[in-house]
Amino acid sequence: MRNFTVDLNPHRSVTLEATVFDRPLDSEQPTPLEHPRPAVIICPGGGYEFLSQRESDPVVASFLAAGFNTYLLRYSIGEHALGPNPAVDAARAVRWVRAHADEHGVDPTRVALLGFSAGGHVAGMLGTHWDDADLVAAERAEYEALVAEGVAANSGLLDFDSRPDAIVACYAVFSMDWVDRRSRPGLTFGDCIEAVSQATPPTFLWTTNEDATVPPTQSLRFATALAREGVEFEYHHFDRGAHGLSTATPLANADRAALPENAHAWLALCLAWLRATWVSR
Repeated sequence: MRNFTVDLNPHRSVTLEATVFDRPLDSEQPTPLEHPRPAVIICPGGGYEFLSQRESDPVVASFLAAGFNTYLLRYSIGEHALGPNPAVDAARAVRWVRAHADEHGVDPTRVALLGFSAGGHVAGMLGTHWDDADLVAAERAEYEALVAEGVAANSGLLDFDSRPDAIVACYAVFSMDWVDRRSRPGLTFGDCIEAVSQATPPTFLWTTNEDATVPPTQSLRFATALAREGVEFEYHHFDRGAHGLSTATPLANADRAALPENAHAWLALCLAWLRATWVSR
């Protein structure tokens, strides 16, 4: 197993932290391990002000245990969470994983983009705007500038598709119409609900009825939009559980005395859904 960090945009401290399984040796044929593997790009939440630790390492560990290569995206936050920046970061991450799929033993047709809360918004922005001409133009301008500066990780990325093969959105933000816009970054592709189309990737989403930070109606409205456009999706609305549950296990919630009885089921449901969705294509 290898761990390494890719600098995608040093100006905004955007990185991709990879944990990938070693490729099987030529002598290991047939390989005893799945090869090539599915991949998941993880976007932690944090209200675009920080990146949540509980939604980082425990999630990486869970997907590694399920046989995924994992990539933790540290996208643009704080003063950098403006305009198209987070969506460009997500697009770049998907393109980069596909560009290095053979090297890392990844199946480039099984790349999921997973996000929690604000990270779910990042995933939603790319899932609904990946083919937007303005987003592609913003990507191109940024990539060319970074390559000229010597940031080699950006070279040739536009040769690869940025559309994720699935979106996983956990108690996610999908629009800014429920908050004071002055308290949130001005994101070019901020409304994901109205932007859902038949080209939106298959989506798994879940939330809880007790979430007092992001209204659970955000997920319900997004699911309704997916149904309207005929996009394949699975939606779970758990009755109990506060915001920020991550895997809803003690590993990710050492600061909480008690956890809801069944929200942890989202992970097994999601893993089963991902594999079934990809097999059925």
